[in-house]
Amino acid sequence: MKIAVQSFGLKKEFETDFRGTLQVLHEMGFAGVEPLVLLREEQGKTPKNTWAFDTLRIACEAMKGLGMTIPSVHLGVGYKWTHMPIKKIVQGILKIHEISGTDTYVISGPFDTPALARHWAKITSKIQEAVKPYGCRILYHNHSGEFAPLRRGGTAMDAFLAHVSPDVNLQVDIGWVGSGNSDESEIIKRYGDRIASLHLKDFYPQYRGVPQHKLPDEAFAPIGAGAIHTKEILAQTPAFPRFH
Repeated sequence: MKIAVQSFGLKKEFETDFRGTLQVLHEMGFAGVEPLVLLREEQGKTPKNTWAFDTLRIACEAMKGLGMTIPSVHLGVGYKWTHMPIKKIVQGILKIHEISGTDTYVISGPFDTPALARHWAKITSKIQEAVKPYGCRILYHNHSGEFAPLRRGGTAMDAFLAHVSPDVNLQVDIGWVGSGNSDESEIIKRYGDRIASLHLKDFYPQYRGVPQHKLPDEAFAPIGAGAIHTKEILAQTPAFPRFH
């Protein structure tokens, strides 16, 4: 199992010392970084926990020297990225692929109704179809609503998976699953055949079920120290057929 850290939570560290932070992550034992990458050429004044193409190039050079990799890239185009033409999104993915060699790309909606799920499935499938000839694949990263039970049964994720390309798999954020009043252990078992990677996040017990947009900073717990069943889930991962 490869363990990487997501760049988004390291705003202060990357702003203070970009290369030094990569060095520290290497010394801590992380095999790589999953960056949040902006689909634009220059970093500008954007905080360095989200990387434009020029910063990605610097990071790739530094990480190569440390023996670290980029196992996947989270596309930093915002929740309204559906307003960006799919052609431009695909061009951005191929640019990142050229710079980093990474073949796995992660996108997020989010959605919490069957109608929105079908909408996202259509868009995601088109992107997957466009990047597949280049050896790339798309994963969907959930927030708290996709796995929440619907009144008529099932989840919005069921509708998504029923309509999306079979080549699209999931990066399950177990923290957001748990914060959305779902049992993350049961979700992992139920959707295991579509899971390609896990995003680990933890919350203190008193914050389980609190809506995502209302969670204070102090809700987040060190991984394994909160209410999310992280150890139990990690023990299951060898059984996931698409897990990497």
